[in-house]
Amino acid sequence: MLYPAQTINKKERLGTVFLQRVESVSSANEKSMYLNFYQFTARPFKLTPDSRFFFPSQCQEKALSYLLYGIEQGEGFVVITGGVGHGKTTLIQRLSKEVKSQRVEVTRIAAANLDAESILELVCVSLEIPIEGKSRVGLFKALEGYLLKRKSKNIRVLLVIDEAQTLTDEALEELRILTNIEEGGKAAVQIFLVGQVELRDTLLLPKFEHLRQRIIASYHIEPFTRAETEKYIITRLKEVGWNNDPQIQSIVFDFVYEWTAGVPRRINLLCDRLLLLGYVEDLHMLGEVQIEQAIRDMEKELGHQQAAKRGKITNVAVATKLNRKNKRKRSATR
Repeated sequence: MLYPAQTINKKERLGTVFLQRVESVSSANEKSMYLNFYQFTARPFKLTPDSRFFFPSQCQEKALSYLLYGIEQGEGFVVITGGVGHGKTTLIQRLSKEVKSQRVEVTRIAAANLDAESILELVCVSLEIPIEGKSRVGLFKALEGYLLKRKSKNIRVLLVIDEAQTLTDEALEELRILTNIEEGGKAAVQIFLVGQVELRDTLLLPKFEHLRQRIIASYHIEPFTRAETEKYIITRLKEVGWNNDPQIQSIVFDFVYEWTAGVPRRINLLCDRLLLLGYVEDLHMLGEVQIEQAIRDMEKELGHQQAAKRGKITNVAVATKLNRKNKRKRSATR
């Protein structure tokens, strides 16, 4: 039996969110309450990519530099790869902001096992080119005409293909052919392929030799280091008005890093849960007890999927404390 929200305390509502997950609305209400409790202006760890929260880790900065270098060259392919939840979409959003003042028309496409004709249709739709009644050849001609027209106005078109690891071989070849479109010796379109590690493996196959020859830059995004994980969390909190409430003990960052392996999306999931737990318990300081509880709740809810990747909470706790002990020893011998 479900009771009206005003008749049950916060712990009971938390149980509904954590264990039953009956209604997404309940979860949203709880999280809006922790915003008020900690006086945040927005959720600091929401999962939806937002360029406002772009964090310039060493890898992210290098990846952005490669993308900007590619735009300066104005031709060929740039390839960015990274694991699930490593911040590729946020990186592309930041790139779009960086080039906003330039004469670059950026259009982003989310690929999903597209073949040659489907990729042409999707590119045309994203550029608002009519596709009704057009064959594959007709689509290519319409797209070519659009690109050359934009080129004549000194506007470069940049296609960003997200989830590019799902593209079929035929779709990748069609994209390569698109880069043949040029005028006056200058390319009319440039393509950024953004995807998971499988994309890198695919492009190394012998049959993609011609495409590889057109890749002017490529980079693989790695997870955050321990130091970057802490800075990432603090940066996102400050972005929403955090004023050291709640206070966060140093060991929390160690646990977060050990359990998430420095992957941004996992960090967001865990930190969001930690703040919700702090609200439910009326806490203004979060430490080892709270982060361990948040991890246990996450493992229970996810059916230990996350635990299988990083080790259960007991292993995480041992690794965290061992790392801290070794760090203190190294400091003492200096």
